[in-house]
Amino acid sequence: MNDVIDRIETSKPGVTDVHIKSAEEQLGVVFPKQYKDLFKVTNNAQIGEWSLFPIKDPQSLKRTWDDIVRQNQDAKDERMAVDLLSIGEDGTGDKLCFRIVDNIMDNKIYIWYHETEEVEEVASNLKEFIVSNSEFEDEIDEE
Repeated sequence: MNDVIDRIETSKPGVTDVHIKSAEEQLGVVFPKQYKDLFKVTNNAQIGEWSLFPIKDPQSLKRTWDDIVRQNQDAKDERMAVDLLSIGEDGTGDKLCFRIVDNIMDNKIYIWYHETEEVEEVASNLKEFIVSNSEFEDEIDEE
């Protein structure tokens, strides 16, 4: 994910494998590799209009309290399908999501529209989403 970090607005340092594993255990899922790699580089990334929920970091509890676990356990919209895990939001109520299949998140990125409850696939993986939502038009290599 280092090859796309310059496309992301961020000021928060990444988290460790321990923090990522803790979030996975609390949610009962396994995050995709690209997602884990991004969060090792930066926590709570801004990708265009989207803010990714942070992974809780005990070194920075004040800045990471509204983390991915809280968003999916305490603050999840009851109308959202149970197989969707919200990873971010755009400030309008719409959520950026992964779909959970057998406790593993698919690489595809979806938007759940809160007004209609419709789900739309918007990217085949996180890198593609970052590229398509940044000001740069060039392609990047897949990992």
